[in-house]
Amino acid sequence: MKELKFEHKLLLGGFIVSGAITFLNSKPTTPAPAATETAPESLDTFIPQGLTLIPLEIANSEALSSIVGHMGGVVDLYLAPTDARKGGIRVASRVKLVRAPRNPDQFAILVKETEGQRILQQSGPFIAVVQNPEVRGGKLTTAEKQKTVRIEYSN
Repeated sequence: MKELKFEHKLLLGGFIVSGAITFLNSKPTTPAPAATETAPESLDTFIPQGLTLIPLEIANSEALSSIVGHMGGVVDLYLAPTDARKGGIRVASRVKLVRAPRNPDQFAILVKETEGQRILQQSGPFIAVVQNPEVRGGKLTTAEKQKTVRIEYSN
């Protein structure tokens, strides 16, 4: 057999050593226990006393999903325009918008129980406009009658 050069002996020895290290360090892998995926909790257990959670149809829910986080945010709520009515009428101001844990495309708002009835009197869909969550306070807007101005001219 032909004699190997010194460089080739070093190269062959390096391959043998690295192969031995790889073989010794490779432990038989045991399958990791499957992570049990728990279903998200129901939100009704987290509703504070005196408040109610009202599911709503949000017309701009797709755009809203890309803006607000996975929990929701603070929004102003407006009526969306339909064939029967003009839109842009503010229904609620600075209310907490919550994303449904089982269906992230569905939203609900958290309001005082006493104010929930006024929201339910309006028929959706609604448009949600995101607000700064640092500012406190939320209220529903009441429909105010506009004063009619009558101008009479005399000659």
